[in-house]
Amino acid sequence: MKHIACLLFACTSAIAVAQQAATPVPNPLDSLSFMQGDWSGKQNFNNTDGPAMVGDATDRIEIGIAGKYLCEMLSTTLPGRKPTDTRHFISYDKQSGKYTAWWFNDTSTHPSELTGDVAGNKLVLLSSSSGPGPVLRATYESPSANTLTFLLEMKQGENWTRLFLTTYSKKAPAQP
Repeated sequence: MKHIACLLFACTSAIAVAQQAATPVPNPLDSLSFMQGDWSGKQNFNNTDGPAMVGDATDRIEIGIAGKYLCEMLSTTLPGRKPTDTRHFISYDKQSGKYTAWWFNDTSTHPSELTGDVAGNKLVLLSSSSGPGPVLRATYESPSANTLTFLLEMKQGENWTRLFLTTYSKKAPAQP
């Protein structure tokens, strides 16, 4: 009887430990689910010295690379120009507790690196002031389930100047 009680206790303990080990660890990229999807919209450039510049924009955002990155493929087409080709990869750095982004585009030979935080349906990323080029602030925000905005600003002195604002609508899934 004593052996049966010990065996029962050992089995119960093993099951409890296994259940704790099976509890999934939340993925910080889940906080960016508001960004995921196929998007299309308009990119409005801040052109203070000339006529308004508006481009057609597309963006596809999905989890990739073994679930470790939010992968973004975006493009803007301005009248009379070929589409841009840009890739953004966003990950979460457990050591710093920050989101880190690497931006690759067709006009640079090196990626830009930004870090930031998410609050609700808003991700704000900043480039380093010690890096090459101006300090940039990128804000992704979802004001509704089918809308995503992407605002890019540049720091000038103590002020932020808007470079462009893209407003996307979520594309409807393809019908079979």
